[in-house]
Amino acid sequence: PIFFPTIQDFFLAMQKLFLQRSFMSDIGISIFRVLVAFLLAFIVSVPLALLMGEWKKSHDLLSPYIDFIRYLPVPALIPLTILFFGIGESAKISLLFVGTFFQLILLVIDDLNNVPKEYLDLSYTLNFCKYRVLKIKLSSITPQLFNNSRITLGWCWTYLVIAELVAANSGIGHMIKEAQRFSNIPDLYVGIVVIGIIGFFSDYIFKKLYPHIFKYKT
Repeated sequence: PIFFPTIQDFFLAMQKLFLQRSFMSDIGISIFRVLVAFLLAFIVSVPLALLMGEWKKSHDLLSPYIDFIRYLPVPALIPLTILFFGIGESAKISLLFVGTFFQLILLVIDDLNNVPKEYLDLSYTLNFCKYRVLKIKLSSITPQLFNNSRITLGWCWTYLVIAELVAANSGIGHMIKEAQRFSNIPDLYVGIVVIGIIGFFSDYIFKKLYPHIFKYKT
């Protein structure tokens, strides 16, 4: 029981968390943080990757910084995050953003570099403007971008507990931290299982949507 709660204790802890301690509110807050950080990472990374692919100077300028920052462990950035953003929601979302953005942009750049040469040759032959060439590239990588979004959303969830160490008083990560602090093993396992279930269902939704959105790929 020190390491693994009994099934009875696990379900009793789950019942208390949901019925007496408003755990649903913690889940909602954590989902909000993850989705906001992921959407921000997506919105910034795709245009920036397109810019780096089209303008070599921007690639040469930004690539070393991206390669450097993506190797930094997110927990090491907690003191700087508090310094720049305080201890509010922006600090937690910033940590999740950093953990997601620098991975996603590399995947997008790699997909852009693998756009079939025939597409580009055709666009040059038809004398397409740069906007239409970018549109062709983006259309070409959309299926891969969808899959990469599924992967990086999973990464974003893995950073959740780290992000919620920043003076949080709500969220699944906060609950797990408090359970660990007071050696409340059943609550700790409930938090871990809930994160896994949310991640599983979000991944399942992505997989189910793929054949409907990209019928030509199935």
